[in-house]
Amino acid sequence: MSDSSTTKELLAGMLNKPLFVVMRTPRDLTRVPELLDAHLKWAILAQQRGELFASGPFVSDQTLPGELGGMSILRAADHAEALRIVQSDPFIAHGVYDVDVRKWLLMEGGLTLHVSFSNQRFSLL
Repeated sequence: MSDSSTTKELLAGMLNKPLFVVMRTPRDLTRVPELLDAHLKWAILAQQRGELFASGPFVSDQTLPGELGGMSILRAADHAEALRIVQSDPFIAHGVYDVDVRKWLLMEGGLTLHVSFSNQRFSLL
């Protein structure tokens, strides 16, 4: 990696937000129907607690959502906490998916939210 002052300045101005990426790999998808509601409730509660930044299945035109695995991004103090959070997901606890948890720095990108007051609608771009 470059050690120039320009590089250091550019990196210093970026977000540098530590998060944890959870890659989900299918193990036993036969249990998805019985555990889906519990998994969705877990995700909603994790989001409400501020632990879940983003999550969802990988998709393709040839498979059902989740058959290819999925990904979650967690807010956690350290790897152990991220692992504790994801292991409480019924899909993980009951062996539907295996997981690989990695620390990640959110550096660049963006989010655009459009709010229309006249009709109380919003869109995320």
